[in-house]
Amino acid sequence: MLEMYTDNNNTEIQKQQLWTAIVQAKQDGLSNEEIVENVQEALPEAMISYAETVLKQIDFRAKLSRPVVEFNLEFLFQVIYESVIAGTNDDEILSICAEHCTLNQYEFVRYALEYIHLNRMPSQWEQHNVYQKMIEIVSISPIESLFEYIESIKNIYLKQIGYKVVQENLYNLFLSNKGTGYFTDLANKSRDNFIKNYCCRTAVLVARATGKPLDLKMTGNGSILLKEPKYLDREIANNEIVSSNILTMGQAGKLLVDTLEDFNINAKYVDAKNGPTFNRIRVKLGRGVSYKKVEDIGNDLVQQLGEELGLKVAPMVSVVPGGVVFDIPRLDRQFAYFRDYFTFDGEPDIYSVSIPGGVDVDGTYVEIPLYSDNVTHILGGGRTRGGKSQFEKAAILYLVRRYPPSVVRLALSDVKRVTFGKFDGLPHLVAPVARDAESTANLLDYLVEEMELRYQEFERHSSIETISQYNSRFAPDCVMPRVICLIDECFDLLSDDNYCDRIETALMKLLAKAGGAGIHVLLYTQRPDKNVIDPLIRSNFPAKTAFVTTRPEDSCIILGDDKDKRAVYLLGYGDFLYKTTEVLRLQALYVADDEDPEYFQQLLLEAKNHNDPYTAWKSGLDFDEFVASLYGESRSNDNGKFKATTATKTKQSKTDFEGSFSFKVQLDEEARNSIMNLHQKGYQLDEIVKAVFNLSRQDGRSYKKFRNVVEEFLNNFKGGGEDDI
Repeated sequence: MLEMYTDNNNTEIQKQQLWTAIVQAKQDGLSNEEIVENVQEALPEAMISYAETVLKQIDFRAKLSRPVVEFNLEFLFQVIYESVIAGTNDDEILSICAEHCTLNQYEFVRYALEYIHLNRMPSQWEQHNVYQKMIEIVSISPIESLFEYIESIKNIYLKQIGYKVVQENLYNLFLSNKGTGYFTDLANKSRDNFIKNYCCRTAVLVARATGKPLDLKMTGNGSILLKEPKYLDREIANNEIVSSNILTMGQAGKLLVDTLEDFNINAKYVDAKNGPTFNRIRVKLGRGVSYKKVEDIGNDLVQQLGEELGLKVAPMVSVVPGGVVFDIPRLDRQFAYFRDYFTFDGEPDIYSVSIPGGVDVDGTYVEIPLYSDNVTHILGGGRTRGGKSQFEKAAILYLVRRYPPSVVRLALSDVKRVTFGKFDGLPHLVAPVARDAESTANLLDYLVEEMELRYQEFERHSSIETISQYNSRFAPDCVMPRVICLIDECFDLLSDDNYCDRIETALMKLLAKAGGAGIHVLLYTQRPDKNVIDPLIRSNFPAKTAFVTTRPEDSCIILGDDKDKRAVYLLGYGDFLYKTTEVLRLQALYVADDEDPEYFQQLLLEAKNHNDPYTAWKSGLDFDEFVASLYGESRSNDNGKFKATTATKTKQSKTDFEGSFSFKVQLDEEARNSIMNLHQKGYQLDEIVKAVFNLSRQDGRSYKKFRNVVEEFLNNFKGGGEDDI
């Protein structure tokens, strides 16, 4: 299709022709990967990047080109974020949104773009490119050009890279014997207060070295207060340029205490800790001073101490043994990468299964022990970009890489279809990843039956009541594996009219006694609605993980305390509260599966090829047979034809379809509606078959037959046909 354009030397005409060809290819049902492969084979390398950009724009437009009047704002934010990360420029996003969104939503899009550019965490690749760009600027232009480039950057993390380059170059200029006036002039030329302070500090160093007096008022910024350096050693002086305008933790603590006095709150500074996400200042309130007086003082501190402490959002205020702590967000925030904390050397502890928690304020790694009576089940939630999905992926990746299938099994539900799909095919799974309410209900019912069989096994052995006691007696010769059931976005499941009752009933049974049998439920949602998640369900979770929430009431629901609104003050991107008998604020581990896919795939491959030296206890309950029994399904051979519906979409039905006899598929109303909805949303034929029938190319003949059925149904629909297929 694309070869006809290779001889055209006019770039603009070539791009227009390529755009037309790609649109036609998409209409013909080709996937993005197939189109890119075509382009790579037929066109010059320079056109490949343009083709990828065109595909991103088409995908973004398709996501918003649905016949709806109002978009869910969380959906809209997610689509915008994905498009920004994919490289779509702001003008293109705004142009498409102006066409499809209401005025109020368009305004939301503008603010969302600004927020994303400011707060998103750039990839390692992007950070490296920005750093190289800055180095190139200072190598061929005056340092003022670097100042202008940094001022044009919106993202706070990329600005931090710029500040480090500025500091390095200012020190080199200091060594080249530039005068004080040079650096004060630089300060006047910059609109960035951080750069102004760095320049002024360097001027102080020059004045100290030359013995000349310096009047800092000449900078036009009389508010800058800088101490004279104690040393002129190369490394120490460079560090002083960097840190002189940043208060020490002791100074920040004294300033905080003095400000509290202004609010008639008597307090005494105790100590401070430096964490990866925030710095924690602990104070002791005076006798008779109630915590309620400081509980909601965060916004007042932003107003009073915003410049001195670098506060852009209200700090979280909490009670701890021996005082009250104020968590001050760090501008130079650090992320805790998954790969930096695990090597997976040595044998796993099969008696104490745990998942990664995160990094504490003092840099200590904290794990979440599922074997502990204070954990067993976990309720969690938080808004988009809070880090919930990264936390879930870190837990799964750690479990499958650390423990063999005889020790840990997984039951996963992902109705969003984007979080857990990468883990399909692992030997640890008790069933394929559930992607809708029906398959999730089947999965939970199966776990309830598995739980009962385990307790029957305990009953056969006197004095055994829990999985810990069982494994203490029989492992490693016979290990009863723990089953971790992780459900993402339970709101959609519990608001499904057809299956919510089944799901609620199964959850209540599991939460009541499954922990002792080694079955652990981890339930997560973006919308912790108290009218959807039953209080009986919420109250049976001994452990909570609250990521940043939009509303104070969401924080109260997740943490199980009507007065605990602290999750509102979290900083997103993995900053969360872990609550058991106490509440810890942790920075979750970042898997970085999009930035470092090779490492992620390597761990998955190692998990699939896991050396499993143990013998697992088996209940004898087969998932496929259990689901088939739920619906009373049986194999029939009526005149050589096998009739199947979409009532269940399980491996059992797939296996039956592989028989040597022919079969006819009759689409029921639910299947027809699902196919049409997905088709109208722009899903490809392969994606529709996967979503509705849980079949992929690896399923061979079954996949091909179902694909033909769906294709024929869509063709008949376009032609106005009404007959069953």
